Amino acid sequence: VTSPEMAEGLKRTLAKPGFDPEDYAREIAQKSDGDRDLLEHRQRVQNLADDTSLALKKNVYQNYMQFIETAKEISYVESEMYQLSHILTDQKTIMNSMMQMSITDKEEAPKEKETPKEKEDKKKNLSTLLEKVEGCSHVTEVPGRYLVHSGGLVELDPDSNTQVQRVHAFLMNDSLMVASWIASRRGPVHYKFQALYELDSLAVVNIRDAGPMKNSFKVLMFPDCRVFQAESPKAKREWLDSLDQTKKSKAAADSQKKEAQVKDDSAGDSFDRTNPFADNDEEDQDSPPLQSAEEMLRVDWIQELPEDLDVCIAQRDFEGAVDVIDKCNEYLEEVPQSPALKEYRARVDQRIKHLTEVLQHELQGLQGGPKAARRAVLQLIKLGKSTQACELFLRNRSMAIKRSLRQLKMEGSTTLYVNKLCYVFFTTMLEVGREFQKDFSSNNGCCSAFVVWAKLELETFVGMFARQVFSSKTSLSMVAECVEMAQQYCDKLCEIGLDLTFALHSLLVKDVRRAMHDGRDQIVEAIRHRSMEEKWRSYNLQTPQACREVVKEMEDLGLTNFKSFLYDDCWIKLTANTVTYTKQLLQFVDQCLKLYQPELHMVLVENVLMIVRCVGKQMETALVAKEYTKTHPFILRNASFIFETVMQRVERRFQEHVGKPAKQFQDLRTDYAKLRSLARTPTTEL
Repeated sequence: VTSPEMAEGLKRTLAKPGFDPEDYAREIAQKSDGDRDLLEHRQRVQNLADDTSLALKKNVYQNYMQFIETAKEISYVESEMYQLSHILTDQKTIMNSMMQMSITDKEEAPKEKETPKEKEDKKKNLSTLLEKVEGCSHVTEVPGRYLVHSGGLVELDPDSNTQVQRVHAFLMNDSLMVASWIASRRGPVHYKFQALYELDSLAVVNIRDAGPMKNSFKVLMFPDCRVFQAESPKAKREWLDSLDQTKKSKAAADSQKKEAQVKDDSAGDSFDRTNPFADNDEEDQDSPPLQSAEEMLRVDWIQELPEDLDVCIAQRDFEGAVDVIDKCNEYLEEVPQSPALKEYRARVDQRIKHLTEVLQHELQGLQGGPKAARRAVLQLIKLGKSTQACELFLRNRSMAIKRSLRQLKMEGSTTLYVNKLCYVFFTTMLEVGREFQKDFSSNNGCCSAFVVWAKLELETFVGMFARQVFSSKTSLSMVAECVEMAQQYCDKLCEIGLDLTFALHSLLVKDVRRAMHDGRDQIVEAIRHRSMEEKWRSYNLQTPQACREVVKEMEDLGLTNFKSFLYDDCWIKLTANTVTYTKQLLQFVDQCLKLYQPELHMVLVENVLMIVRCVGKQMETALVAKEYTKTHPFILRNASFIFETVMQRVERRFQEHVGKPAKQFQDLRTDYAKLRSLARTPTTEL
């Protein structure tokens, strides 16, 4: 055990600024007397490490809220830094353009405008290259967009600096598109669209060559960060120069558009004030002037909306992000169609895609009950992603059900385990169904997906159920009890309008049929074995108490007139085997009726016929044998009991449960008539 003084001394030693672990280990090895000292010192170091880890955990727990607040503040600062970077870039571009302006601006020769042929070539160049990228048709729809630079890159993991994937980047005059490499490609398509980033919302950072990070540069897109590696220093320099020059050109073009718009607005206002023919009617003064798409998109909150969405996503304020998107969509419906509107919608759609991915990731890693997923599901539905929300919600619930079932342990009897299994599965299904109805109440198209999912989950449950219940050591009575239990739990799903009874029966029918056959074979084998020891004598129960117990047991099985076969307090006018066969047959029928399905109707009927005919075969053998000639009346009494009294009970029980009689049982009358014809004593002596 480490004393406090020794622990404190060891802590001071390890905390020294110039501590060298190799020298310390060498010194300890020289001073130690043997393995025991080294082991004790190792234990002291381990105890110190445990204490340090415990103290660190306590500090983390105590300062947990501070960590959360710090993370939020960092996200705020990072967002503000991006905004400051964009503002500085715009100001630098404006300053450069102002310095390049001449005082004699009016006397300067106008710049040569881009010819229609050059514009067509740029557009054609973009279309030709983008034909190789799958899923990027929306990229070419923006008017005025053209390709500036493109090339292959390797994406690296920002944390581990390991290679993630091969990509191909396309730099356009207003955005950067990244496409992933398709390994098993067919036809001219080589890449698959991955992401589109606006030049206004990204920053490029050069990375010094160190270790595997050679010819690399970082692209910052709030709140993400991606690292790309070029194939050579020359290719890296081309990418950095192209990105920088394109960002400057776009900033200059945007500032020129704003200046031109301001000039147009001021010129229009002065013309209206000096126009003597302007109509000053009160009706025209009351009607508001029509605004262009550019003017409507220059509203402050619209301009700041993409950044606001980035902040909401970073802070995991999903509800706020969805509300902002709804407000934006309502406003954009009133904006006239124009290239500026398409460009702005592309920026918003990029944020919506990112928000959707974050919500999907939230659902995939979520643990807990169905209500825990409600937040992410409702936001995805509001974004119009009800199909993805339904798929991810059901997939999340599937994982939860598997975890719950995996935690069950086989303890005690099979019936106890099956009861736990049914309770966990069907209760969870019931909770999932109720939550599904609440979350997807306005999306009726998702109901079919829920039914299909429930059917698949039921198949998984039946697989676990069958492995425990339908084994070779399980009796038919236990099988009937377990199946009846599962049926009762399954019926509870009708509370949410889901009836899986037919599906459960269809999944169990094969195993139930085999269990019925196994039970029948056991009874038939017992009859054949007992027939070899049959002496055809009355059953002596020795005591009246034992006789009363047998009578009660028979009455419980439905033979209410069994007392008529008693005599002398402890004798029964039947053989012991006949009484045993009767118990086995009636119990077999009751158990099979618990397992009854319309598909198994003939299976049950044929099994009963086979058991009764096996008993009849034993009686026929005795009637033919010479040594039992004097006992024919007694044999026929047993036959009459089986073929008439017992079978009447079987037919009545069958009709009560199934709802219709089994006509095949009437064939046993022929078998009974054959037995009577073999008897040499008239039946009137019975």
